[in-house]
Amino acid sequence: MRYPIWTHTGRFWWHLTENLSQKCLLRKKQLSPFSSFVTRNYSNDTLNLPAAASLLQNDDKGTVVLLGTVHFSKNSVEDVSQVVKALNPNGILVELCRQRVSLLELDEKKFIEDAKKFDAAKMKQAMKGQNVVSGMLHGMLLKTYADIAKELGVAPGGEFRRAYHEMQKIPGCKMYLGDRPIQITIARAFQSLSVFELGQVLYHLTSSSQAKPLDKRALERYKDKDFVAAQFEEITRDVPAFKKIFHVFVDERDRCLAYSLQECVRNTTNHARVLAVVGMGHVDGITKYYGHMKQEDILPLLRIPQPPLYSVLFWNGLKYTFYFLVFSFFYRLIFG
Repeated sequence: MRYPIWTHTGRFWWHLTENLSQKCLLRKKQLSPFSSFVTRNYSNDTLNLPAAASLLQNDDKGTVVLLGTVHFSKNSVEDVSQVVKALNPNGILVELCRQRVSLLELDEKKFIEDAKKFDAAKMKQAMKGQNVVSGMLHGMLLKTYADIAKELGVAPGGEFRRAYHEMQKIPGCKMYLGDRPIQITIARAFQSLSVFELGQVLYHLTSSSQAKPLDKRALERYKDKDFVAAQFEEITRDVPAFKKIFHVFVDERDRCLAYSLQECVRNTTNHARVLAVVGMGHVDGITKYYGHMKQEDILPLLRIPQPPLYSVLFWNGLKYTFYFLVFSFFYRLIFG
C-alpha cells in the first residue's frame, strides 16, 4: 500500500506516490480505515497550540490549524509534533511542490556534508534545464540553503519531514503538497522584471557584502511576523525591484497555498482536521486569502507568461552571432 501524498494542479488533486523512492514504499504498513469522528469545538487553549500556530477555521465543515515555521529551526520541527498530537489531523498540507517532494526523504547528514562541498559543478547541475537567468536564480537559492546548512548544521525542510513522519503514524491521514511548482515561480519572477530591474537584482545578489553569521537564537526571530515584515520592507527599500520578486514568491504563492488548503479541507471526509505547515512569511497572506479563492483566481498564476522582448532579442542575437562566426570560420577555411 502506498503513502497517500497528493499535489494540486489548480484543477484536480493528483496522487504523487510515484515520486517517492521504492525504499520508502517498502516501509509502508497496512493501515486500517480511518475511524468515524464526532465534531468537536476546538480553541487555541483546548488544543494547547504553540505560539507560531493559529486556528484558521473551526466550524461544522472542519478544523484548520495554520502553523508558521522557520525552515532551519529545530523548534519549528517540535512545533509540528505538538500540533499533531493535539489535533490528530486527517490531512496535513505542507509548503512543498512536486519538484521539491524529495525534501520529505532528504538524508540530513548527507545534505550537510554536501553543503560543505557546494561548488561550481553542483551550481551547474542546479541550473540544468532552465534558461540562464532563471537557472542562476535557482542556483543562488540552493547556494543560500547550502550556506545556512553549513553554518547551522541543520538541513532545510525539517518541519516538513517531521509532518511526513507524523502522517505515517495516523491511520487514514493524507499529506497534500500545497505549493506552486518552483520552476513556475522562478520563471514568473524573472519575467516580471525589466532589464534595469533584472540588473538591480543580479548586482545586489552578486555584490552584497558578506552576510552576518547566523546563530540559532537569531533564527527564531523569524517566527515573529512583524520582524519578517520589517525584513521585507528593508530589502525592498534598498532594491525596489525586489517588490516584484516578493509579489511572485510571496503574495502569489499565498493565494495558491490558501486555495490548496481550501481544496484540502473540501476533499477531506469525516470532519476535516487539517494542519497546514508553511513558512512564517506566508501566514498573514494565507490568513487573508483563505476561504476567498476560486479556481479562476488560481489558474492564471500557474501559467508562465511569454518571455519579455529583451530576452527574445538577446537570445536571437546570440544565436545569429554564433551562426555568423561559424559561417566566417568555414568561409576563411575554404576560400582562404
